[in-house]
Amino acid sequence: MIPNAQRGHITAHIADRVLFFESTGPFDGEIVEAVIRAYRPLLERLADGGPFAHVSTFHRSMLATPDALEAFDQLLGEWRRSGLAPIAHAYVAAADIEGRNVMMPIFANVFSGFSPFREFERFEEAEAWVRQQLATAD
Repeated sequence: MIPNAQRGHITAHIADRVLFFESTGPFDGEIVEAVIRAYRPLLERLADGGPFAHVSTFHRSMLATPDALEAFDQLLGEWRRSGLAPIAHAYVAAADIEGRNVMMPIFANVFSGFSPFREFERFEEAEAWVRQQLATAD
């Protein structure tokens, strides 16, 4: 487990069919599980309205413990089973974010076969891409 002073946090908001996460790492399983519980109502509201997309912007660190990655994998499975899956995922992290070069390939692998995933260094490019994915899904 990551010491409390170093643990990350995640906040979310919705804007025009996109679920935005502001994610400050590092992450452990406890954080991911708390996010699953806290943000499920947002996902249900979004899914009820049709296709939606997801953008996570990372701050400080992308590093995640093995139990965080396991919880994240379980989250994707739950999304798939319950019909709450976004149609596209964009992860944003500047080049200097701790663990970016290690974690982006891991996340790309986790999302493969799930729904389209792309990584970006700039938020504006990520948002434009998910909005284009939504436009083609309508």
